[in-house]
Amino acid sequence: MEIEKAYFTLPEILDRWSISEADLIYLAENDKLRLSVRVFGVPLEQGDYEGTHEGEHFRVPTEQSRFSGLLDLYAQDVFQLFRCSEVHLSDFRTPRASYATLYGEADPIFVMIGDLLLRREERDRFEAETGFSGAETPSQLPVFSASPDYQDVRCGGHQFRLGPIQAQVVRALHEAARRGEAWQSGKAILSTAGSKSLKMSDVFKSQKQWRSLIESNGRGNYRLNLG
Repeated sequence: MEIEKAYFTLPEILDRWSISEADLIYLAENDKLRLSVRVFGVPLEQGDYEGTHEGEHFRVPTEQSRFSGLLDLYAQDVFQLFRCSEVHLSDFRTPRASYATLYGEADPIFVMIGDLLLRREERDRFEAETGFSGAETPSQLPVFSASPDYQDVRCGGHQFRLGPIQAQVVRALHEAARRGEAWQSGKAILSTAGSKSLKMSDVFKSQKQWRSLIESNGRGNYRLNLG
């Protein structure tokens, strides 16, 4: 018998969708998927925003009460949580109002990664919009993503924190792929990036999964592993 749950843990979602944790984190950090936490009896103010003629916005409370249930996290808080493993939060999102915040002398809520949940409604929304469920892969999920400086990269389900030269190599290979010239001379790319070594394996030896990020044709040419 299947229990009709109102929410699910992240391991349950990873198993249902057959995606990596890195991909799920990407979806949440980029606000494509809203994650939630369960709270009990917290003093919560909910309300709406109103604007002035000068373009300023201010909060207009509509309810203050002791709240038990699910509160949604902002994308920037999810980003911080996965980098620090824990956060203290006072502001949340909720389907019931434009904002939700703790009031009075309430201490911020301590949230750990293991506390994260996904509402049933959010799961169903995402599956309907992407047209997948079960073992299929979300069609909107990018194979490759990178921060502006290319030092934080996700590719093929793996997350990489790159050094400056490694980041320049990945940037150059990414730009080449965009030009339709994916295969590039490894020595030329490394030289341009300022590397003293002209061996790709030496430059990326600190990255255990680097071959999931960069492919070789066995003849000195390399390209990003973009599937």
